[in-house]
Amino acid sequence: MKKKADTLKLSAKLYGASILERLRAMDWQQGSSAPLIIELDPTEHCNLACLGCVSEDLIANKQSFSNARLMELGHEFIAAGVKGVVLIGGGEPLAHPKVGELITLLGEHGIHIGLTTNGTLIHKYLTPIARYVNWTRVSMDAGCDATFKRLRPAVGGASHFHKIVENMRLLAKEKTGRLGYSFLIRTEADGFNITSNIDDLYPAACLAKEIGCDYFEVKPSNRYYGGVDHYLVVHSKENMARATQEIERLMELESDTFVILRSVNLNYSLAGLSKHEQPKDYHSCPVADLRTLISPSGVYVCPYFRGRESMRVGSVVDKSLQDMWRGEQRQQVMKELDPSIHCGMHCIRHESNLALFDMQRKLAVGETLQANDSEDPFI
Repeated sequence: MKKKADTLKLSAKLYGASILERLRAMDWQQGSSAPLIIELDPTEHCNLACLGCVSEDLIANKQSFSNARLMELGHEFIAAGVKGVVLIGGGEPLAHPKVGELITLLGEHGIHIGLTTNGTLIHKYLTPIARYVNWTRVSMDAGCDATFKRLRPAVGGASHFHKIVENMRLLAKEKTGRLGYSFLIRTEADGFNITSNIDDLYPAACLAKEIGCDYFEVKPSNRYYGGVDHYLVVHSKENMARATQEIERLMELESDTFVILRSVNLNYSLAGLSKHEQPKDYHSCPVADLRTLISPSGVYVCPYFRGRESMRVGSVVDKSLQDMWRGEQRQQVMKELDPSIHCGMHCIRHESNLALFDMQRKLAVGETLQANDSEDPFI
């Protein structure tokens, strides 16, 4: 029997010992005293001009945390007991001049670090990334220069494909954490004059393995409909059938040191499901008490609502993390947030919310929650 690509199991991470300890002590009526995981956009600047970028409006703002404030935030995360920080964007996180110092600060204080990057600037911060970052995921979406230039050109139109591949090779030799090659399936259904990259799936995975990556992740594309709602793109049945065949073909590349991963929502996309086919019959989001997105433009309930004013819970540009987290604006947004109404997207943490409701029920009646051996705090 042919092996299937592993799907990321986010909800299983909730049963890691350190996470369970925090959940057992938490008063769910009052909410958490601080987030466990923070997704941080250090800057909204980016040196690429990817077709159909979901952060295009934010990038146009070109805001960044000041050097001093970014480092202050790092100290505030440490004091608040944050378990993990994902450097992401917004823009390109490595475009911030202080990001290397931030990585070192967080790493020296035992905070787990994830990095999602376009890979163009890895060489500038190779030492702190290799030493302290637990996982680095490089967004590629292509297996050759021609496809990359078409989908992910630089602001001036050039391609940085070969530069990024070389940066990944450098990191693969030095890293202590995991290195991943991220491939977002794109087809004509995405709009923006995009043509399919499905034929690049296999050569991209071969390249990832040859570079020295630990995994190759296949993801579905998303789009903001009407500039507001974040939904999976529905591709043609023909394209999804081809993609399914190519993903099955990838399994021959797996080894003890290289795995193929499916993102949580990939199967929805391959099945051609619409934006309305993940119903949510619950009226609060416990995950939003454990994770948040911090950007120069504001702090938001989650990445799906990045830039959406009604889901903005505050700002940490001129207010501390703790003051923002306990502030009236966040309390009001959390009170009004109703996933059955506001979250029509295929949320990757839907299963985690269901697991958290079950855990709350068990804790309320005195049941014992058994910890697993997960040491990954990125719930």
